[in-house]
Amino acid sequence: MLQTRVTRLLGIQHPIVQAGMANYAGPELVAAVSNAGGLGILGAVDKDIDQLEHDIAAIRRLTSKPFGVNLVLAEAHVDKLDLLVAARVPLIASSWGDPAGVAERAHAAGLLALHQVNGEEGALQAIAAGVDLLVAQGSDGGGHIGRVGTLALVPAIVDIAGDVPVLAAGGIADGRGLAAALLLGAEGAFIGTRFLATEEAPIAPAWKQAIVDAHSTDAWQSDVPDLIWGTSWPQATGRALANDVLRRWHGDEAGLVAERPTVQAAVRAAQQASDARELVAWAGQSAGLVHDILPARAVVLRIVAEAEALLRTRAAE
Repeated sequence: MLQTRVTRLLGIQHPIVQAGMANYAGPELVAAVSNAGGLGILGAVDKDIDQLEHDIAAIRRLTSKPFGVNLVLAEAHVDKLDLLVAARVPLIASSWGDPAGVAERAHAAGLLALHQVNGEEGALQAIAAGVDLLVAQGSDGGGHIGRVGTLALVPAIVDIAGDVPVLAAGGIADGRGLAAALLLGAEGAFIGTRFLATEEAPIAPAWKQAIVDAHSTDAWQSDVPDLIWGTSWPQATGRALANDVLRRWHGDEAGLVAERPTVQAAVRAAQQASDARELVAWAGQSAGLVHDILPARAVVLRIVAEAEALLRTRAAE
């Protein structure tokens, strides 16, 4: 069994944490990962307080294991933080902003605070804020990302983190990625794309299949997803699968802005119809390593078994 500072800190069996992924990680996925010995994180983006409260209660009906909820600090989040503290969510995760207020509130309630960073400046800010755990997210990842690849970013963050454990994120989908993360000095893996292609993930079936069918080069870094919805992220672009809608507008961003209402309506219709060609299909470059849709439990256990076998083999050589 792979035991690290992260497993001991979080009270989990395996050094695998499932990313919150905006609002694409629901109660069933979170609970399945936690029940498998990892730690699942609920996405809270675009959820009102009633929905968030409902989802936390649903997780607790499905598992007694530790779990987390992720806040995007670039959006309004104070009411959500109040709820997480009152509900005593074991791990309050955050990203895209200064986590000082989150860490202070979490610690005052006896809870843990995790913060995701994309560079050394953000890591130093989070360390000064007193977070318990850092996620170093490389640009290999899906969704909103920074500019530095995982292989270079993780050891750089480990070098400045001191006593704060680091999870590696971006491009990790199997045991090789977990083993590599540990050898880079991380204490575990923070995984998103691989968990989108699970039975429990609350996304369109065609999106899951598109991940399975994708090559790593199909995960494009583009402003198109944010331009479709008129959203703005601090110092970040998005990575999603290069389907018809992304290919159509990538390079014609001005045209997209001019046609935004029509494009939004088409994307919403595609979501309802599970048409992976026209919806925004967030995914990282690790999509090229995903070849099946599995229960989340099977994903956790397979990644751990692969990593353990690989590390044993390398140690014996």
